[in-house]
Amino acid sequence: MWIFAGILGAIGCSQNFSDQEPAAAMAERGFTARSTTSATPAPALSQASGRQALGPLSAVAPKGWVAQQPSSSMRVAQYGLPGPAGEATLGIFFFGSGQGGSIEANIERWFGQFKQEDGQPAQGRRWTRQVGGIEITGVDVSGTFSAGMGMGDTTPQAGYRMLGAIAVHRSGTVFFKMTGPAQTVGQWAASFDEFLSTLQAGSVEPKY
Repeated sequence: MWIFAGILGAIGCSQNFSDQEPAAAMAERGFTARSTTSATPAPALSQASGRQALGPLSAVAPKGWVAQQPSSSMRVAQYGLPGPAGEATLGIFFFGSGQGGSIEANIERWFGQFKQEDGQPAQGRRWTRQVGGIEITGVDVSGTFSAGMGMGDTTPQAGYRMLGAIAVHRSGTVFFKMTGPAQTVGQWAASFDEFLSTLQAGSVEPKY
């Protein structure tokens, strides 16, 4: 009987075992990976409505944005933005309270991912705005884009544009990064501003 009980215990433990490894990039930076596993693909926003949870904040995504399964555990949400020049992607990141680095460090890194045709650093625009109790710092930069290590395809992409934003609230900081062909990003620039204007503090409960 003791042998039989031991076998049952071993089977029970094996059912709770997970072979999922923590993201190396998160570990190197001292972050804790956030699970984004989903049984089904995220639906297109044209088929859904309501406020979307983005870590400690929430917002209402504009019509035409396509919700996607986040490509990494560092992303709390991801949207595809279609266009004739190719799809742009908006990644939204929340690393935890007090994590993610300073505004200046992130903006410097974002600008450093773009170069002009002559190889010189790209020039861009920087702005700030207030939405309720949320302070938003944004950037708009164009040129040849090269993603950083651990950020997917690192092949330089000419004719790219990025709209970035850092939303700071006492409950946490959320990072927004839209990248893609300049024509596509330009097509969705107004809706990106619209999206940021809907930001609110406080998450939302999922609907079942």
